[in-house]
Amino acid sequence: MKKLICSLLTLSLALLVLTASYAQEETDSDTLRASDVNADGMINILDLTLIASHFGETPTADQTPNPDVNGDGQVNILDLVFVASHFGKTVAPPVVFVSADPASGVEITTNDTITLTFDNPPEDVTVNTGVATATDKTVTITGPFTPGNLDLTITWADGTQTLSYAIRPFAAFVSTDPVSGVEITTNDTITLTFDNPPENITVNTGVATATDKTVTITGPFTPGNLDLTIAWADGTQTLSYTVRSLVAVVSWEPTIDSPLTVDDTITFTFDNPPKDVTVSAGVATVTDKTVTITGPFTPGNLDLTIAWADGSLTFTYTVAEPDTEAPSITGSTVSDGDTDVDLSATIEIVFNEAVSGNIALQTEAGNDVGWIGKIEGSKATLELVAGKELDPETTYVIAGKVEDAAGNETDINISFTTASDYDGIPIEVNDANFDTVVLASKIPIVVDFYKDG
Repeated sequence: MKKLICSLLTLSLALLVLTASYAQEETDSDTLRASDVNADGMINILDLTLIASHFGETPTADQTPNPDVNGDGQVNILDLVFVASHFGKTVAPPVVFVSADPASGVEITTNDTITLTFDNPPEDVTVNTGVATATDKTVTITGPFTPGNLDLTITWADGTQTLSYAIRPFAAFVSTDPVSGVEITTNDTITLTFDNPPENITVNTGVATATDKTVTITGPFTPGNLDLTIAWADGTQTLSYTVRSLVAVVSWEPTIDSPLTVDDTITFTFDNPPKDVTVSAGVATVTDKTVTITGPFTPGNLDLTIAWADGSLTFTYTVAEPDTEAPSITGSTVSDGDTDVDLSATIEIVFNEAVSGNIALQTEAGNDVGWIGKIEGSKATLELVAGKELDPETTYVIAGKVEDAAGNETDINISFTTASDYDGIPIEVNDANFDTVVLASKIPIVVDFYKDG
């Protein structure tokens, strides 16, 4: 047997010399690996020895090492020639797939990139979808990929690998409402719209809620400058706002359901200056935290709605018909034309409504007598001042002017004559016989008299 092996080796060396001049400069890796029978990376005498030791045998297809290098089912001279023709060459080991990023089985987007890593630079790389680019030991596969389930098969000179992914559409930011750069309130809501449903949403302030292609972000937000950053699986977006405090109504005057006149003013007070104020009736004027609403208002029931940037309220009032009637005197202690008026009695005049104005006691010539004139509510009074007593049997005039809340005016002009200051009862005798006596008295008087002589 040893003699046979030696003979075969001698023959192999002879074949090596004969075939060396015919060896190709470039040989495919499969051929080289078949020639490297012992798989040590070199085609040398050891490979020829293995073939010679199995010469004439019929190896199985899965035998390792397999000396039937040409695959014809027999270990023979052809195998020795095959190996001898590549004697001295280095055989690169098979390139093995190491990893994929992202890993197989996860979700990716249509625009994602898949990166494959090998233990050595792969050759003849092809993929069943996307575009493959090989750089040293790395292969990057770019889309776009079709949404749905993807079975990605990568083939290279030494093998194949299949990776499975779930492809979802890439989500891109489209718009926001309100737009970036404007003013919002602490309680406002910011709505973002995407071209596809975004995933894994986070925000640096507020609370984000995703519904299909829309993300709503609610506060409360802190007053001041806000840089709001939204992050999702496919990107980030930063929006800038100026946040102001929410404006609320604090008080109003007059109160709800109060009666109003057509020309009244309604005043609202807010906790902060309101913006964009409108009213359903009247004219609104804003001064800092105060809004005044002036008429004229239409008589009847008034449902007044005031709206501002942060809210609205409706108030109900009753608007009275315009007062065009002047005040009238409903009673007085002195009437025009009265006589025998008490020289020192306080004079009172009563009107049908509350009035303001002036009242004075004058002589017929228009000189002020000096009594104290007062007007309170619906009553006017004239009071005697010591040293300013009235003269008996003299005509005086109560003069003045009053007006009601609506500005309707009434002139006062009442003339009267004071009483006499005589204390006795005048007696008038109409005849010489004293048969008739006339008493100047308004009350019944019984007179008993007799004639002396």
